[in-house]
Parts: sequence; structure tokens; C-alpha cells
Amino acid sequence: MTIPAYPSELPPPLRADFADQSGEGRSFFRPDAGPAVPSLRFAAVSDVVPFSTQLERWQLGVFDKFYEETTKKGALPFTIPAPLIDGFAMLDENLDVLLDENDQPLLYTETMLVMFADQGLPARSQIDVEAYRVTFRLARLPS
Repeated sequence: MTIPAYPSELPPPLRADFADQSGEGRSFFRPDAGPAVPSLRFAAVSDVVPFSTQLERWQLGVFDKFYEETTKKGALPFTIPAPLIDGFAMLDENLDVLLDENDQPLLYTETMLVMFADQGLPARSQIDVEAYRVTFRLARLPS
């Protein structure tokens, strides 16, 4: 089975609303006295990624088809470009941009394996006649 990709026609998340939070894989033993003692409960933990994007009316149709049909209303995983890494220029130790043989910047390309998270299915709000804001939460799956 091929894992589908988030539609490339859709814009990346809004930077102001994007956050990346590590999942909780610890368990705490609480003795009668003193601080709680942490231990590893799970080796593989999904991280929560809140996602918000602004779409034009035609892009909303692309998103809805992706959500409804491709991911079976959020039941199937998919890949999406990693917003904090993908598309950014690579730097050397002096923070200079690395260039290829044609003097074009070398860019990172990285994707995340995700699913729509519990308590975070897509919510839509209309900004104006042709613009919509879509927010949802993704669970980044261990890979």
C-alpha cells in the first residue's frame, strides 16, 4: 500500500499558528514522600502538531477531497512536508547558505508521517467570500 501525500497544491501551515509539541511517553511513580520518579513508558510516542492554513475556495475543495476520500475521513496516515525543516536552505558552520554547482541554494526536503489526531479533526471558518481558514491537529507517527 502506498502512503498518500498531503496535496502539493495546498499552502503550508500559517507560521503564527504552527507549534510542534513532543508526545508524552513517560510514566511517573509517586512515592509517599519526595518528587515523582519518571521512567520510560512507551518507546514510540506520537507527537501532536496543531495545523492551521488559509485556503481559497478551490483549495478547500482539494482539501475536502483529500480528507474525505484519500484519508477515509482521517482514518489513514499520510505524509506532509515538515514545516520547520522542509524548503529551508542548508547552512555551513559559518551560517552561509550552501550552493549547488549552478549557485542555487541547497534546500532541505523532509516529510512527516502523520494522521489526523483525536480531538483535532478539521474545522473550517470563512474569512471572506473566497478565503477559508482550516485548522486541525496532526499526530506525527513514529517512523
